[in-house]
Amino acid sequence: MKNNRKVIGLYNRVSIEQKVQLGLGIHQKKAIQIAKELFGDFIDIKFYVDQGMGPNCNTERNQMLKDVKQGKLDAVITYCVSRISNKYSHALKIINEIHCSKVRLISIIEGEYNPLQLSREFEILELLAQFEHVDHAKGTRKGVALKKQKEGVKNEY
Repeated sequence: MKNNRKVIGLYNRVSIEQKVQLGLGIHQKKAIQIAKELFGDFIDIKFYVDQGMGPNCNTERNQMLKDVKQGKLDAVITYCVSRISNKYSHALKIINEIHCSKVRLISIIEGEYNPLQLSREFEILELLAQFEHVDHAKGTRKGVALKKQKEGVKNEY
């Protein structure tokens, strides 16, 4: 009997703060829900989660890409394309690698990517993500300032 189960890779990159604040589980539950809607209940899920930022924090993404190239995955689901790489030019290369391996790429936020829409939509997403990055940096600085302010109040007593 042939195994008809699809293998779906769920990739997410989170900072340690995001894991606590946003709850990695929320993204994973949504990705599992999408996987079941698209592929049915007969699926195997493989989780790939990188924590932190920088080139040394991409071991799970690199393993996912290796699995893609070896034909071990039928699809990859990620929260949003900007989580695949910090640099959009690199993320576009990764997306193209996934498509060249005949693996579907689904973003919870942006939807499914196909080669025909990549370049145009990616340019738009790149601009939006740059704005998002600036807003995120402002929010982080504001949060740090609030925390320092609260700690300063505690130390006065």
